[in-house]
Amino acid sequence: MKISILIIFLLVAFQGFSQKKKKADPKDAKIDSLSKANGALTVKLDSVSKNQKVYYGLYTTIKDKVLMHDFNPANLSQIIDSIRVSRDSTTSLLAAPVASLKDTVSMLRKENIKLKANLDSLSVAAGGPVDKSKLIAELKELKGLLDAKIITQAEFDAKKKKLMDQWQ
Repeated sequence: MKISILIIFLLVAFQGFSQKKKKADPKDAKIDSLSKANGALTVKLDSVSKNQKVYYGLYTTIKDKVLMHDFNPANLSQIIDSIRVSRDSTTSLLAAPVASLKDTVSMLRKENIKLKANLDSLSVAAGGPVDKSKLIAELKELKGLLDAKIITQAEFDAKKKKLMDQWQ
């Protein structure tokens, strides 16, 4: 019994191995190549879809927050130029007054110091009494100018000596 089953099994196995392989059908080869191409295109489509989501999000943000109206790609260069011009003009308008104000304030401080020195020299030359509180206030003001780096240490020392000479 075992032998007969073994013989039947061997006959079936040899029959399967002895069959000729049939030639590949050209239609099957074409179907396989088209399937591979379809798989590759599907992968590319997935990556494009991911990029589209990113760019669409960027587009809607720009449209809603910057342009505030629908975007027309044909007018992109005009939109970029208008944004650049408005940015540059705003920056220049903001920067110009600040620089001129800084110059004006420093000039006014220097002029104020000169006028105070002239006033002090006039009061001393006139022989008027020198008030200690006024001298202390002037010394504090000089120290403030030195701390603010408006005057140098040498200028501070010279002005301090001049004030101290007036006090004596």
